[in-house]
Amino acid sequence: MTRFLPALLFALGLLSGPAAADSWPTPAAAYQATRVMDAEGMQMSGRLFHDRGKERWEVEMQGMTQVMILRPDLDKMFMLMPAMNMAMEMPFASGANIPSPERYAGNEPEVVGQEVIAGEETTKYKFEGDDGTGPYAVFYWLTEDGITLRTEGTSAQGSFAMYLDGLDRGDQPAELFELPAGVQVMPADPAMMNPMIQGQ
Repeated sequence: MTRFLPALLFALGLLSGPAAADSWPTPAAAYQATRVMDAEGMQMSGRLFHDRGKERWEVEMQGMTQVMILRPDLDKMFMLMPAMNMAMEMPFASGANIPSPERYAGNEPEVVGQEVIAGEETTKYKFEGDDGTGPYAVFYWLTEDGITLRTEGTSAQGSFAMYLDGLDRGDQPAELFELPAGVQVMPADPAMMNPMIQGQ
């Protein structure tokens, strides 16, 4: 878990980056897809489920299933380890050194152009600036109904790329975004989280 957590938190912070910008659209469709992400040379892929801001991402790492559940409505995210019947609870915007939604709030994106990706019409946006730790530049490709189909960027924390494969729109079961009954929930230890998030 210690090798997996920094990369996953790093990716989640980058991928959710501009969601708080006032003009940034919220996906109008619930959907599922396979998310493929490459952050600092570590590639991860897994099934992604999304519904009105709630997300569930299931990834196989070192023979174990790891599940990240994002609940912006509760200002929390959970790392669920089903095989251990345990979950770790964290604030939604964990990690001071991870690009977070708040850092992009009020930063209006530049519209770069229109592109067709995997048969989907998308608009390409660019966010750039300096978040206090260094300059960043992030590109997002959004579908007409607000789904982020591809993301690429660099920041002081490194570079990353993400895309969705096999996008399938449709209602998602509400229980996907809840912890299973009986799971032991542990709060994240800040003393442990800070060096892990920084990759130390």
